[in-house]
Amino acid sequence: MGIRLIKILFTVFFVFFCSLSYAKGLADTATIRCNIFSAVPFLFTENGPGFGATYERVIDKKGISAFYIPVLATFNVTNSNRIYDYNTGNYKTGKADAMFYAMPGIKFYPTSSHGKLKYAIGLVAVLARGQKSSNYTDLNGLNVTERIQPQFIAGGALFNSLNINTGKNFCVGSELGLGSSFIHDIGGTVQNNEFLITGTFKIGYRF
Repeated sequence: MGIRLIKILFTVFFVFFCSLSYAKGLADTATIRCNIFSAVPFLFTENGPGFGATYERVIDKKGISAFYIPVLATFNVTNSNRIYDYNTGNYKTGKADAMFYAMPGIKFYPTSSHGKLKYAIGLVAVLARGQKSSNYTDLNGLNVTERIQPQFIAGGALFNSLNINTGKNFCVGSELGLGSSFIHDIGGTVQNNEFLITGTFKIGYRF
């Protein structure tokens, strides 16, 4: 898994730096704002709700294609595990397992990214790392032990996004991404492929 992850990261950084180099040569940069940094105050994934940020850079003169990378943090607030505490004799709810995502990829604007209301479709690689808590043993039908293991996900997703450019520098948008994991590992054990979903609301600054 380590070698495959290194290859994925190398490819991501190669595309990113090539995109930056190409974008520096764009014509008429005085009128085209090539970068968008967005705060994501609300989002959800298959793991739960969270928050994050995104960065986008146009990589062609017409504004049709762009390099794009969201960085997200989510929490499994619906964890229903009930763990028995022998010290107090009480039950406690399982942990809100955190997962941290990076999703580098490419977005395509069929009618360019310049304008008031713009639609884009894109492909991203999904890289996520965090933890997974589960019930380890069961005594007479009662969950008595909690096990916390590292979790890793690598996969891909198709994104649909809508941006509303409210002025030269500001925009708001939303996205929905659907995909699947190719690698899903919990505590060193390979799992079945995971269905991946991401929904975001973002507020961006164009520069």
